[in-house]
Amino acid sequence: MKSLFKAFRKLMIWGTITSTLLFIGITLIQIYGRFFMVKAPSWSEEAARVAFIYAIAFAAGLAVRGSYYVDFGFLAQKLKPRLQKRLTYFVWGVTVIFIVLFTYYAIDFLMLGLLEKSPSLKYKMAISFSGIAIMGLSILVHLLDQKPKI
Repeated sequence: MKSLFKAFRKLMIWGTITSTLLFIGITLIQIYGRFFMVKAPSWSEEAARVAFIYAIAFAAGLAVRGSYYVDFGFLAQKLKPRLQKRLTYFVWGVTVIFIVLFTYYAIDFLMLGLLEKSPSLKYKMAISFSGIAIMGLSILVHLLDQKPKI
């Protein structure tokens, strides 16, 4: 099971790197187009937005894994160690429930995107909307991997 989590983590790392590099590259094309071309490419703004959404989606679970989020640990430190563990488990459980609901509705939102098309790139909006579902799945998998022990 650990090797599955490791493979998933590598996929998220490569997805983050690829999406970020695409975002940077497309943004450079936008800058070049606005300064040196008669007419800047109209697709670049929307493509950069999609690349940014995917970069955030892939990186969100990695941020959870690395504990790169706001933490109110200073409040829990005043509690007894046993209560600290229970509070940690409770917060983890509530977060898992929230992310499961988030992912469920993100997939529902993704299905709505099958009916719409992008304004400038003319692709199905489900491609853009899938970033939200990827984010939910990424966070959920990393939360399950980091389950606290009581």
